[in-house]
Amino acid sequence: MLAPYVVVWESTKACDFACKHCRAKAIPNRLPEELTKEEVFSLIDDLSSSGVKLFVISGGDALKRDDIFEIAEYASKRITTAISPSGSRIELHVAKRLKESGVAIASISVDGPEEVHDEFRSVKGAFAIAKKAIESLQQAGIPVQVNTTISKYNVGRLEDVKRTVLSFHPVSWDVFVLIPTGRATRDMMISPEENEIVMRTVYKWRHEEGINVRMTCNPYYVRVSNELGSRALPPDQKYGRRSVEGARGCMAGNGYAFIAYDGTVYPCGFLPVPAGNVRVKRFSEIYNDSPVFKALRGQLKGKCGVCEYATVCGGCRARAYSLTGDFLSEDPFCTYVPLRVRLSDKHLQAS
Repeated sequence: MLAPYVVVWESTKACDFACKHCRAKAIPNRLPEELTKEEVFSLIDDLSSSGVKLFVISGGDALKRDDIFEIAEYASKRITTAISPSGSRIELHVAKRLKESGVAIASISVDGPEEVHDEFRSVKGAFAIAKKAIESLQQAGIPVQVNTTISKYNVGRLEDVKRTVLSFHPVSWDVFVLIPTGRATRDMMISPEENEIVMRTVYKWRHEEGINVRMTCNPYYVRVSNELGSRALPPDQKYGRRSVEGARGCMAGNGYAFIAYDGTVYPCGFLPVPAGNVRVKRFSEIYNDSPVFKALRGQLKGKCGVCEYATVCGGCRARAYSLTGDFLSEDPFCTYVPLRVRLSDKHLQAS
């Protein structure tokens, strides 16, 4: 039986921020369709028994739920549990409660120096809020991972972004590249050529400067990492694609799954193609039996389907969907030309 390595649960769509790129299109107040505490407990039991390794409580902002500490405590006794809050509600006493609830790690977003971060987050003072949240979590003894989204707002200031993030002394750093979904639009994206530079820069940071940085929503980094010297490994047969030397292919439905506030299951939070609902069917059954998940583990279309990196990269399925409308299509954001395509073109030219 297959199980995702990571399951992310969107605990609520409620959030005090209104970030320009928000995947969830977060709103100020909670919605009545949210999973109840009892439904979440049942979900956690299913995830635990099926072998899921990491349960991430996300949002919106999970701290807008008044039962979140109970849920975190229940989950942490069964699965390694992380939390990814907005940071707007984290004071030291809140951080201590999260620690007491068994939260193993927290992630806070920092997208660059203060002026860059505040603009991207659409809240003046957002950087100061993130700083206070990180310091509170660290003081409470919770390791902090910093998440950074690369977009047109900060792609020209990568070294400034690095210096800012490292000033917080996170245990790890996860670099995302913006996908045009939710509130994020195509004009916020960086270009494929800029992304090649970003990937090579991240590789240098990790392998030459010793920074514990990896990339998410950028599966082509597996190929770049391989080209620069780190051998790409095939995915695990049970858990799908996982991070190898800071690089991981698209995990949507292949090592990763996302559960929305109302129980709808998606391959990834950035890929709005529903695969089922945990109010109707157990998550473990959806993950194994849904035609959506099965399709994602099968043959891809276009150059992604014939690429020598198909099993370790797979292209970004969310980006393919947002740009083409087909989650199985080749990823138009990738600049790489597969060997089979090159050989075929060469053969045609020769004939």
